[in-house]
Amino acid sequence: MTNLVMELENKFMFFKNRKSNKQQSKSTTPLPGYQEYLSRKIDIDENHKLPKDSETLHRFITKIFQDSDDFQVRDMKLPSKQQVYIYYINRLIDDSLLHDWIIHPLNKRIKENNLTYVKESQEAVQANQIHEITNWKQLIQRCLTGHVIFHVDGLEAVSVKLASFEKRNTSDPTTEHQVYGPKMGFIEDSRTNVSIMRKFIADPRLKMKEFHVGTLSHTHVALLYLEEYVDPDLVQLVSERIYKVADDNVVSSGQLEKYLFDHPMSVFPQSMKTERPDNASYSLSQGKVIVIVDNSTFGIILPIAHFDLFLTSEDNFLQVWHKTLLRIVRMTSLIIATIFPALYVSLIAFHPELIPSTLALTIAEARNNIPFTASAEAFMMVFALDVLVESSMRLPQVVGQTVGIVGGLVIGQAAVEAGVVSSTMIIVVASTAIASFTTPSWDLVSSVRVCRYLLLILASSLGLYGLSIGLFLIFIHLCHLTSLSKPYLSPLTPLNPKELFQIFIQKPPRNNG
Repeated sequence: MTNLVMELENKFMFFKNRKSNKQQSKSTTPLPGYQEYLSRKIDIDENHKLPKDSETLHRFITKIFQDSDDFQVRDMKLPSKQQVYIYYINRLIDDSLLHDWIIHPLNKRIKENNLTYVKESQEAVQANQIHEITNWKQLIQRCLTGHVIFHVDGLEAVSVKLASFEKRNTSDPTTEHQVYGPKMGFIEDSRTNVSIMRKFIADPRLKMKEFHVGTLSHTHVALLYLEEYVDPDLVQLVSERIYKVADDNVVSSGQLEKYLFDHPMSVFPQSMKTERPDNASYSLSQGKVIVIVDNSTFGIILPIAHFDLFLTSEDNFLQVWHKTLLRIVRMTSLIIATIFPALYVSLIAFHPELIPSTLALTIAEARNNIPFTASAEAFMMVFALDVLVESSMRLPQVVGQTVGIVGGLVIGQAAVEAGVVSSTMIIVVASTAIASFTTPSWDLVSSVRVCRYLLLILASSLGLYGLSIGLFLIFIHLCHLTSLSKPYLSPLTPLNPKELFQIFIQKPPRNNG
């Protein structure tokens, strides 16, 4: 018996170690990058020094970009017997600038039969944005981002920035509609978005750090912050997390922000996305940082507290009491959107004695001949609401409005008349939907949808006791959360009465005189 137990323990340890080794090897295996690609393609390291011989460089670079029909190579022979090669990606550069700055000066040199030996690349071209290239990784990256690689035989290869990417003009934000404020939103070009922020904050204390993330996409990322306003440790922490991004293809801000969270598995958002530069500039003045990702129209605001998700830049245009009323309405609506269906099920199925007599008789009459229990009815209608919202979002705008009208009015009325659901449940679900859409943050609305199902399950099983347990669990989780080490429920926990008071009531500014 002892031998059998020892044998089972040995087998258990064997499989445990085997699984651990697999996980370790999987986590330590680097994603394919320049080094692996260059080693396999041309048998050199990414930091290998670039050859000065034009034929050697030509052989290597054409092998790297082989089978890429948009990769262009032009060569010329100068009167000084020096060979010149020009490499670029078609449609990524401005053809007129290529002709004026590089091709025309070379043709002029050939036409005049200038026998002067070219000692520096700047002597042969008229470009004013010539950059040195130190390694293969830099050469490839610049070629792929709108640079022309210019190489004269015997000299170091250089790059000339002639980028001509297609981008749209700034327009009114499509997801953050406001009555007041500028009609300008971010676009898909990160560098343009940074220049927009420079327009809103014309101060040298606005600093920017650049990163390139993704071993495949090499997406440009900009970290913006205001010096003397932000905590330097916060900037350092965000920079370290961006450096550690281990994804091969980062094409949106949503992919990147998961690496910036303290608790990525939480259902609640730990950052705030915005496409409004006025909202971003206000956040910077509050000591936060903004992460702008190329190919994304949303900037990521960090760190945040739960109460920040109820604030909008439009609040700054309102009077004190108007702002207070709106914020109370938003927070109250969030509570209604979270617990209303679960509270209805708890009272109807478990605690009807808590309902006033007149209202109880009205609800009982409405539920007469309904074939489903209150719990099943609530689940069906809440799920139908989510399906309706999702379908309205994914369809074109005109069709989406039609789906909303048909789903909300026609199908709802038909369901009541057919006796499938009660009219009271329609009122509960409609009130829940309207209340949830008062929240400015769509991420928070999505979190509420998940919590709504959790509370419904507990309320259907244990009534008000289950609803109370669910609310306690959610509150405990919120107390545990942090956003870049900042407590998620501050200034409520830890309690700061002054800051908590200012969330609702802010004193109007006064003149010094």
